[in-house]
Amino acid sequence: MASLAPTGSGGGPRGGETRTRGVAPRSAVPARIGGTAPPRSAASAAPPKPSSSGRGQATPYFSDNKRSEVNELRTTLQSIDTQRDVKKYREACQKVISYMTLGIDVSRLFTEMVMASSTEDLVQKKLVYLYLCNYAESHADLTVLAINTLQKNCRDHNPMIRGLALRSMCQLRVENLVEYALQPLQDGLRDKSPYVRKTAVMGCVKLFYTQQSVIYECNIPDTLYAMLKDTDPLVVANCVIALEEILASEGGIVLTRDIAHRLLNMLPEFSAWSQSILMTILVRYVPSNEDEIYDILNVLDDRLKDANSGVVMAAAKLFLHLTRNMEDMQEDIFERVKTPLITQMNSGSSELAFAILHHIEILLSRAPTLVASEYASFFCRYNEPNYVKFKKIEILTLISTPDNIEAIVEELAAYITDVDIEFAQSSLQAVGNIAIKHAESADYIMTMLMLFLDLDSSYVTTGTLVVLVDVLRKYPELSEQFVDRIGPVAAAVMKSNEPDARAALLWLLGEFGEEVEDAPYILEKMVDKIEEEPSSAVRLQILTTSMKLFLIRAPECQKTLGTLFEKMIEDDSHMDVHDRALLYYRLLKSNVEDARRVIAGPKEPVADFAEQHAVVLEKVFEEFNSLSCVYGAPAETFVDQQPPYNTVGLARPRFSSFGGSGGQAAAARAAAVARAASAGGRGGGQIGNLLDVGAFTDAGSAEHDLSAAASMTPQAFEQKWTSSEISLQIKDLLQSVPSTEDFEGLMTSANIKTLAMMPPQNGLLKYFLYAQEIASGNFHLIEVVVEIPTRCLTASFKCDEPNDAPDFAVAFRSALSGSML
Repeated sequence: MASLAPTGSGGGPRGGETRTRGVAPRSAVPARIGGTAPPRSAASAAPPKPSSSGRGQATPYFSDNKRSEVNELRTTLQSIDTQRDVKKYREACQKVISYMTLGIDVSRLFTEMVMASSTEDLVQKKLVYLYLCNYAESHADLTVLAINTLQKNCRDHNPMIRGLALRSMCQLRVENLVEYALQPLQDGLRDKSPYVRKTAVMGCVKLFYTQQSVIYECNIPDTLYAMLKDTDPLVVANCVIALEEILASEGGIVLTRDIAHRLLNMLPEFSAWSQSILMTILVRYVPSNEDEIYDILNVLDDRLKDANSGVVMAAAKLFLHLTRNMEDMQEDIFERVKTPLITQMNSGSSELAFAILHHIEILLSRAPTLVASEYASFFCRYNEPNYVKFKKIEILTLISTPDNIEAIVEELAAYITDVDIEFAQSSLQAVGNIAIKHAESADYIMTMLMLFLDLDSSYVTTGTLVVLVDVLRKYPELSEQFVDRIGPVAAAVMKSNEPDARAALLWLLGEFGEEVEDAPYILEKMVDKIEEEPSSAVRLQILTTSMKLFLIRAPECQKTLGTLFEKMIEDDSHMDVHDRALLYYRLLKSNVEDARRVIAGPKEPVADFAEQHAVVLEKVFEEFNSLSCVYGAPAETFVDQQPPYNTVGLARPRFSSFGGSGGQAAAARAAAVARAASAGGRGGGQIGNLLDVGAFTDAGSAEHDLSAAASMTPQAFEQKWTSSEISLQIKDLLQSVPSTEDFEGLMTSANIKTLAMMPPQNGLLKYFLYAQEIASGNFHLIEVVVEIPTRCLTASFKCDEPNDAPDFAVAFRSALSGSML
C-alpha cells in the first residue's frame, strides 16, 4: 500500500510508517507487546531472532513463529519443572497478572491458567481466580473448564478456599454458567464459617446482576431475610445491603419493628462503613410512637461520639429525621449534633471540612444562631485551601450577630491584606454583607472601609469600592464619610484593570456627584479614553453617570455628554451601548424633564437584597448527609438513575452502524443495544454522558446508516485529513490492549473500515479508519492512538459535516463497548 505523507500537528499518518491491516513494513523487526519487555526469569530462554523466508515477504506483527513474552509465559506454565516447583509456578502466575495489569492481552494463556487453578497454594489460587474473573466474559466457552475446580474448592475443608472459590464463581458474569454457581451459593449461605456466609451473601448480588430471574426462582430474598438473625455482624450487614440492592426496584428492604430494633441494638458491633450504610437505610423506618423515638435516640447518642466522620454524619441525619415533626425538640437536637460536626470539621481533612461546612450551612437555614457562639471555630487557618476558606467566610457572614460582629469583622480585616487577591476580595465582600445584614453595625463597618482605602494596595482599593456600592445603596446617608475621598481613589481606579471597580466608581459619581466637587472632571478623563474601554458594562455606566451629572450640573457636563454621544452612536462594536446612547439622546431631545424623571428620579434606599432570600429547599434538608447539601440542590436535579444501579440504559444513537449489510455480528450487536434500551430506557439506570459526546441522544431521531461498501484510497484519505480540522476528540480506558484482528473485527462489524495501522512505537499503537453514510455520502475519518502501558485510547474525528461528529463518536464507542470498554 502506498505510504501516507506526514500531516504535522493534526496527528495524521506519517509516511513510511503505515502498513495494510495486520501486515508489518518490509524487513521490520516486530516490537514487543507493551513497549520495553519486562525482565525475564532465569529459567526463560531468550527468544530466537526473527527469520524471513525472503526479502520481499512481509512479516505479520503477531505471527505464530515468533516467540513473544506471552509465548514464553505459555512455555513456562506448561513446563513440568515449573508445575512441580510451587515457587516457580506461583511466580509464573504472578507475571501473567502483572502483564494483565499493564494492559497486555494475555487471554491466550486461558487454558494454562485454568490448569494452574488445581493447586493447594492459596496465593496461586487467588491469582488464577483473578485472571479468570477478568477474562471469563470474553472466553465464556473456555471458562467451563474451570467450573469443576471451582465447585470442588467450594467444598474444601479450608473456609478461606471455600469463600475464595465461591466469590470467584459468582463474579464470572457469564449467564450460561449461573446454574453451576447456584448450588455452591446456597450451600455457602448455610456454611458454618461466617466468612463463607458473608461472601455467599454478596455473591447473591453478583448473580442478581448477571441473571435476575434465578434469584427469585430460588427464593434468595427469603433466605436473606432469615439470615438477618445470624450471630455474625458482618453477615447481618451484608444481608441488609444485599436485600437493599436486590429489592431496589421495590423500595429496598422492608424494615419491620423487629428488624429495625435488631439493627439498632447491633450497631456498635458493625464496622464503621456498615454503621453508616445501615443508619442511612434506617431513615426509612417509621417509629410507632414518641417513646420509641426517644429509645432510638438514646441508642444513637453514642454514634455521635464516634471517631469516624461517616458514622457521625449518618447518626446526625437519623437524629434530624426522627425529630423532624417534633418542633419542641428541634433546638435541643440541633445543639446535640452541633458539637460533633464542629469537632469533625476541625480534626479531619480539608475535603471533609468542606463537606461539613456545607452541612452546617444547611442547619443554619433552620437555626441561624446555632453556632454563633462558636464563631472562632470558623476562623481561617493559613494552611487551609481556598475552597475551605471561602466557605468559612460565608459561614462567618451567616452567624454574625450584634454580640460577635466586632470580633468577626476584625478577623476578616486581617484577611484583606492577604497575598491571595481572590481571598482578600472575598473577605472584603463578607464585611460588606455583614453591614447590609446588620443596620446597627453599618457605621462601624463604614469606618473600617474608609481605613481600607488608606492602605497602599490597588486591589484593596478597587475591592473596597465594589463593596461600598452595595453598602451605600442601602445606607445612602453614610455617603458623607466617602465623598471627600473620591478624588484620590479615582486616580487609582482608572489605572487598574478591574472593570467592576471602574463601574463602581462611575456609579458613585452618578449617585453622589452633586457632593463631589471634581466629579465632572473625573468623568471627562474617563470619557476621553472611552474608545480604549473593553467592558460593555463600564461603557453603559459611563452613559448613565454622564446623563445624571448633566441633569444636575449641566454647564460643566454638556460638552462631555455631547462628546460621549458622538463617540457611542458612531461606534457599533457594542450594540447595546450604541442603542442606549441613542435612547438617551432622543429622550433629551424630546423632553428634558421626562429624561430627568426616567434617569435621575428619586429612589428609595434598598431595604433588602434579592440574594438574601436564597432559601434552602426542604428537599435538601431531607437529603442531609449527601451531595445535595454540597451542591445546594435536590438529588433529582443532578442524578438521573434508577435501580438496578449498574445497568446502563442506552438509547439508540442517530448513527446506526448496525443496519444495511453489517452481517450477523452487526445484527447481534443491534439486538444487544435494543435489549439494553428496552430494559433501561430513560432513567432506567442511565448514569449520564461521561464523555459529553451526546451518548444519550433521542431514540426517536433519524438514523444515519453507515455503508458496508464504503471505499477510500490512501491518497484520498491523506488529502481529506490534511485539509480538515479535528471535529471531536474523545478518550477512553480499555479493559486490555486489543490485538489487530480483534480491533479490526469490531470495526468491520460496525461498518467502520480500517485503512492502515502502525506497529507499536514508543508504547503507542495507531490505527487509521474511515466510514461513509449511506444517505448523505459524508465521510468520517478517525485516528485512533492506543497508549499500551496505560491502555488509554484517544480517538480524533474529522467529519465532512462537523456537527455530526458527536453522534458518530457514539457509534464508534458502541462498537467498542462490552468487550473493550
